[in-house]
Amino acid sequence: MSTLVAVIDIGKTNKKVAVYDDKLRQVAYRQQEFAAAPGADGVLHEPVAAMWDWFKQTLSALFKEQPFSAIAVSTHGAAVACLDCDGELSLPVIGYDHSLSDAQQAALDADFYAACGDEKALQRETGTCDLPLLINPSKMLQFAKGAYPEGFARTVRLLNYPQYWGFKLTERQATEPTFSFNHTHLYNVATRAPSSCAEALGVDSMLLRQFKRPWDKLGTLTGALQFELGLPPLPVAVGIHDSNSALLPYLIKHAGSDFVVNSTGTWCVAMHGVDAPVYADDELGRKIIFNIDATGNYQKVSFLMGGQEYARYHELIGGSHVTFDAERMNAALATLDDRILPGAFPSQFPSQSGGATSVDARYSLAQLDAGERPVWFADQERAHFLLNASLAIQTKVALEATGVSDQTAIYVEGGFRQNSSYLAVLAALFPNQTVACTSLEQATCVGAAVLGQSLAAGCKPQAFAGRLHIEQHAVETPRLPNLPAYAEAFLAAVR
Repeated sequence: MSTLVAVIDIGKTNKKVAVYDDKLRQVAYRQQEFAAAPGADGVLHEPVAAMWDWFKQTLSALFKEQPFSAIAVSTHGAAVACLDCDGELSLPVIGYDHSLSDAQQAALDADFYAACGDEKALQRETGTCDLPLLINPSKMLQFAKGAYPEGFARTVRLLNYPQYWGFKLTERQATEPTFSFNHTHLYNVATRAPSSCAEALGVDSMLLRQFKRPWDKLGTLTGALQFELGLPPLPVAVGIHDSNSALLPYLIKHAGSDFVVNSTGTWCVAMHGVDAPVYADDELGRKIIFNIDATGNYQKVSFLMGGQEYARYHELIGGSHVTFDAERMNAALATLDDRILPGAFPSQFPSQSGGATSVDARYSLAQLDAGERPVWFADQERAHFLLNASLAIQTKVALEATGVSDQTAIYVEGGFRQNSSYLAVLAALFPNQTVACTSLEQATCVGAAVLGQSLAAGCKPQAFAGRLHIEQHAVETPRLPNLPAYAEAFLAAVR
């Protein structure tokens, strides 16, 4: 009989509960939207109470249909649960996308770095780059100290978001590295101990210091929940950060080979295994972090908000998404000064703030929003080709920032697998490497299912390598003779 495991996968908006068998096939699935919403104080809160009720009901219902033997949790990053001495939330779980005005962001950043030290020095120590809003949990804590002084004063423990939900299930506390080292500033990436930033914020004593593996047993479903939900004493895994959960199947399937996963969507995240967390001087200040993956090894990670940027300019351009055509793409690249600039959202180019250029003018985002346009925007197809070329060139820079070589295979997963123009230009920018789209759907859920199966079987995730099926569809490298000169001019203009 197949062993079944349940996965709780908490995305920023969509929350999922799925059941997987020991062949890592999904046999049951439920999804519900729970978006963060402003509390009475106007601060964006994650709706944890409503989520908890739904998780309990869904686990109970699914167990009746597909009795599972273990539970694993994966969550989005940049969320921290602050607990008081009774194990209750001492303040709300703040939504990292809480809106800040330019003045509020500048004030928060200034206060944070005044308290915690130089931005680049912190990046070198913690492997964490500066991110906007409250996406750095360290800045979220700085914000919370001001917004909830009484609640913050009652806080005795900080739990990463996956482990908070594990705590709700088991009343056991733990930490693991995939979340702790995911742009938090709170740990020294080399020593793996609480950082100078954690000490400056006064939270170092609230952090757990002994890391568990994501598939280790956190605890057993509490007696109260067993009674309430009609469930047996199920073991619960420690849990994992979502990007690392999506990476885990590749680490298992391609162990020993050199590859980078380019996970695309609202955020485009490139993850490449490296030996040590060392920055080159010119990488400090850029959107580059060092993460620790589920197997305990370092990943060099770069970010750009590619999906958000595509949507922003697609709306400005109008018209339809375009299918790749080599001849028309090459013609679009012939005029070197026509380009869409990076930086409308977090990117690899700190000096840029978005916009567009033509041979004789530069247009800021504000000008584009006001209706001013380069002449070439009128050709909507060409404008879309240049948008995709911009994103592919930005991706090249992001991938190179992770330390890829000519021997590194590039696996593209996520939404941009459907964008033929982006994929073709990316392949042309890496003519000596394999650029392939992967077939793995709901990779985050699959990675968490591996954790649950490893816990249930008492083995390491690597034991499931033969049960993972990740098809690779190589992207054909097109002939784009105008691309090298265009890319060179693009990079010269934005660096």
